[in-house]
Amino acid sequence: MVETLMVFPVVILMGLGVVHLGLLYQARANLEYAALMAAREGAVSSINIGRMQAEAATRMAASRVGPSAISPNDIQIQVLNPTYQMFVRCGEPPTEGAVCDGPLGNCEIPNFGLQFRNPAITLCDGTNYQDANILRIRVSYNFDSKVPFMNMKLFTADNEDVDGQSNGTVISAVATVRMQTPARIVAANQGNW
Repeated sequence: MVETLMVFPVVILMGLGVVHLGLLYQARANLEYAALMAAREGAVSSINIGRMQAEAATRMAASRVGPSAISPNDIQIQVLNPTYQMFVRCGEPPTEGAVCDGPLGNCEIPNFGLQFRNPAITLCDGTNYQDANILRIRVSYNFDSKVPFMNMKLFTADNEDVDGQSNGTVISAVATVRMQTPARIVAANQGNW
């Protein structure tokens, strides 16, 4: 009886840990796929962050734990490439009636005719136009497995989520795709660089 009382809490914690790690692994795999789909959405929408967040939230539905759906606001997206400096150095006035919403007058990195541009010319903050047309994003999500005792600071390396709340574990994934439309800085994506 005494041995059982001593070993039982350890076995329970190990079992809960295995369940938590399994759910975390599944959420991480889903987030990698969601990040790729969000990057693809950004590549065809001139880096529309709202549409990218909605796409990632839809793809993360398989990792939902509990009754509430995953909101696009639960997904954080940071654009790693093109950088703001690339827009400053090689941005051009927008085409096809688009308007620059932000302070930058040349808010578009051209996408048409990349095969005719010299790749040796590195005007875009040390890169060429071809590399400036590669979209790389980091997608972060605060995953709460709802497994008892597993979201405590003792068991997670970083349990401070992207909104400053302390429930769950922040997981991140990076995705890279080539832009299919011109990259633009507009009011909707200004704070994401």
